[in-house]
Amino acid sequence: MLPLETFKTVIESSPLVSIDLIVLNSEGQILLGKRTNRPAKGYWFVPVRRILKDESFERAFKRLITAELNLTEVVSKFKGAYQHFYDDNFSENQFTTHYVF
Repeated sequence: MLPLETFKTVIESSPLVSIDLIVLNSEGQILLGKRTNRPAKGYWFVPVRRILKDESFERAFKRLITAELNLTEVVSKFKGAYQHFYDDNFSENQFTTHYVF
């Protein structure tokens, strides 16, 4: 875990890399959660976690499904690379957030 000021510098200076999950039930409905923090506070999103330094996509995926869904194995399919740009960030400082997922 990075110290708070270091993490702010990272977000201000570079994109964050994450994995987003599109979880479908048998009726084709997608699992969403309403964000309670910035950026995008109050918007609906799929489960997401940042990829950690030196963490493979596979390891990050397993960590995400365990933390967010309490699962150890699921059928997965890579959908592509995307990005989000936000005018704010998690802190009160004035800088943008850029996610690549």
